Amino acid sequence: MRFIPLIFVLVLAACNSDKDDIKPQELADFSAQGSFKVLWQKKLKSNKDTYGYQLRPAPINDALFTADVDGGVYRYQADNGQTQWQTNVDHVISAGPGVSETVVVVAGPDGQVTALDADSGSQLWQKTVSSEVLSPPVIDRNRVVIRSMDGRIYGLSINNGERQWLFSSEVPNLTLRGTGTPLAKGGRLYAGLDDGDVVALNIDDGRVMWQQNVVNNQGKTEIDRLSDIDGDMGVVATDIYVTSAANQTLAVATESGQLLWRNNHGSSSGVTVSRRFIYLADNDSVLRQIDRSNGELGWQVDDFKYRQLTRPVFYLGDLVVGDLAGYVHVIDAFTGKIQNRKQMGKDAFYGAVVVDGDVMYSYNKDGTLTAFSYTE
Repeated sequence: MRFIPLIFVLVLAACNSDKDDIKPQELADFSAQGSFKVLWQKKLKSNKDTYGYQLRPAPINDALFTADVDGGVYRYQADNGQTQWQTNVDHVISAGPGVSETVVVVAGPDGQVTALDADSGSQLWQKTVSSEVLSPPVIDRNRVVIRSMDGRIYGLSINNGERQWLFSSEVPNLTLRGTGTPLAKGGRLYAGLDDGDVVALNIDDGRVMWQQNVVNNQGKTEIDRLSDIDGDMGVVATDIYVTSAANQTLAVATESGQLLWRNNHGSSSGVTVSRRFIYLADNDSVLRQIDRSNGELGWQVDDFKYRQLTRPVFYLGDLVVGDLAGYVHVIDAFTGKIQNRKQMGKDAFYGAVVVDGDVMYSYNKDGTLTAFSYTE
């Protein structure tokens, strides 16, 4: 398994060790609006050694699928949390589940990929890719797309897991731990790479439609040249929106990869896109609103600095974001005003809150899985 160095994190810590403001900002008092309602909650197995793992609850129809690090995979009834089935695969789970109407797929730190029947939980097939998998599998058009940490993207058959195509890219000597989840749209698969490229692939056969370098950091050291695109991307109409840990957010044309505009604020967790704006939590956990048409900055919220915010997501006109202490915060998407907050678990989250209609799902690294809603 390829080892991805964490020198970048260590260097940042050393450079800032004498600064008081590196500590997570304390949560300030505020005037609460609206209320949370916890619909149901589960306690799954947890493990402290899960840095970079992306275990995301996956709702589809009336079911919710999730996985724990110890190999457990679960199907719950979405409205009340009743267990419909549970099983255990023979490996640690570091990414997933990816779901379709028929198949549930999880992946592991040694490249294991396991597909289960969505109705029964029985194993359909198991394959092994070349290295650790940290981004959830993507299922689209009878392909299971797996992205591994060594720069490879696999297109597997949904029926038997046989490899249909393979895309390979170079991984820089120094890179952040993590990979963005590829985005499937209109028969194409878009992926941001560790060298600052964005690639568009035909999801059927893996053919490269275009590949463009959009984050090209210049510098004397490898740290200065970090260009990782590790966060989730967004697509609206003919534009794709990409953000990088290298403090850049960009709009790129989906048909050609042409750069449309660039903004000098970026994120390792990704963006959320509305009809007018882009939202992100930057590398200092400052929440930012960016105009989708030209990249100009709107409001910013500094109340959560260094609290390791998740990617903000939309919920009925508001933004919802999680932090390192297990709090979920609700923000007015138009003004940036803090509306409310509630602690769902005692640890950070595996990823952004998942929204399905008027219900949200959060999953803390202490194993707390929560279904909840919020009303103003």
